Amino acid sequence: MPDVLHATLKEVEPGLFRASYPGEMNGTDEPSGGQLPDSHIGTSRDDVRIWVEQMAVQLGYERVEWH
Repeated sequence: MPDVLHATLKEVEPGLFRASYPGEMNGTDEPSGGQLPDSHIGTSRDDVRIWVEQMAVQLGYERVEWH
């Protein structure tokens, strides 16, 4: 498993934030390596960032790199 989860965090509407990151694997036959996009939405930029970082640690990533 990779050490770093790459994610983006954007304000999609005033007061609504979405973090996007690669999701679960769907097999190696997929052109994108099998990664399906996933996201988390919330009303606080910090809460969304913290949620993604905690989820990443639980999945075995060392850190999240925000783009």
